[in-house]
Amino acid sequence: MKTRSGILVGFALLVAVQLAVPAWMIVEREWTLNSGQLFKFRTRPVDPVDAFRGRYVRLTLEPEAVHVADIGLWHHQQKAFAVLGVDTNGFAIVKRLERVKPPNEPAVVVHTGWFNDKKSEAHLDWSGLDRYYMEEGKASDAEDAYWRHTNRTNNTCYVTIRVRGARAVVENLFVDGQPIHAWLRQHKAK
Repeated sequence: MKTRSGILVGFALLVAVQLAVPAWMIVEREWTLNSGQLFKFRTRPVDPVDAFRGRYVRLTLEPEAVHVADIGLWHHQQKAFAVLGVDTNGFAIVKRLERVKPPNEPAVVVHTGWFNDKKSEAHLDWSGLDRYYMEEGKASDAEDAYWRHTNRTNNTCYVTIRVRGARAVVENLFVDGQPIHAWLRQHKAK
């Protein structure tokens, strides 16, 4: 009888943990969206054939590279913290790259990509911030709008990202100054 009660208690604890982990992930994401500091990131042009995969828009954030004084001490795919600031136009910039999270500055977890030793630049991998999810039914129209507005002559797309601590969440995608959902509604009506 004791063995059976122990198994039931263990099973109940296992179920509680399995429910608590995703629940905490949702709470943390929503907390970041509600109270995180807002940053606007420019996006770079993307390959039109590969811009949309399933239910998300593939984003390429700027800046793609940042100057690093001690370039020789960094390694490929090294975890780093991109310390954020804002330029005169209100868009996010990377002030510097740090190995540990600075205590009182907004910073996003990135990974280093390839390095340009001549320019002392590290290229950034913005994993986790490179997708904007949306409803599958709007995928085709969103893909078309995003591609038309991120080519080299017409780059009017950007994303807003909320940052709280080292946690960052993509909040919205903008096309021509409008949230993508509003832009699609307006252009669908025409």
